[in-house]
Amino acid sequence: MTTRLHLEDIIQPAALAFGARVKARRKVLGLTQTDIYKRTGIGIGYLSSIERGRANPTLDMMIKLSAALGLEIWDLLRPTDE
Repeated sequence: MTTRLHLEDIIQPAALAFGARVKARRKVLGLTQTDIYKRTGIGIGYLSSIERGRANPTLDMMIKLSAALGLEIWDLLRPTDE
């Protein structure tokens, strides 16, 4: 019997938290994913994957996202309060 690995099984909590923070801040600012694309050059499909915690952006992308959202990178990376 072959065991299949599903994406949900390998998503990291840090990726989920980072993505949720990006999405929440984008919404607070009233920005669309297209607006973020225009500010960063990060494709809309990839941005969607980041926001859902299904992608691990590079450090350069994280810096671009934090700048586009008017945050310090630490605000997107900090551990959860749990």
